[in-house]
Amino acid sequence: MFSKPYLPAVGWAALILILTLLPPQALPKVPDWNIISIHSLAHLFVFMVWAFLVLDGFTKSSAGSGLRTSQIFLTLFLAISYGIIIELLQGFMRLGRQPDIVDVVYNTVGALLGILFFYLVKVYKRTS
Repeated sequence: MFSKPYLPAVGWAALILILTLLPPQALPKVPDWNIISIHSLAHLFVFMVWAFLVLDGFTKSSAGSGLRTSQIFLTLFLAISYGIIIELLQGFMRLGRQPDIVDVVYNTVGALLGILFFYLVKVYKRTS
């Protein structure tokens, strides 16, 4: 059973799963950029938010004991694993989506940015 501090992260993970498994026809049309696609930025953003929410859940559930390094690595591991599972599901479910290693890379970069952003907002702010 998930405790209350993790509900935002679990809800966000469910939203990620739903959006990434929708058939492409159900997604809004977005302009194609040459340097970086909006699709890639979306992957980066949703995993950045998710990693932030997971770390926030860890800190709220640890009752003032602070964030441990193992929790940061667990967050990164979960993000990478979740991103890979989603890409595999996209290939197996045959909904018109294709697995893409580039999406896994952007998911991972997003998670790393979420961890960094969490540190800057929550941890660094407390120590300064």
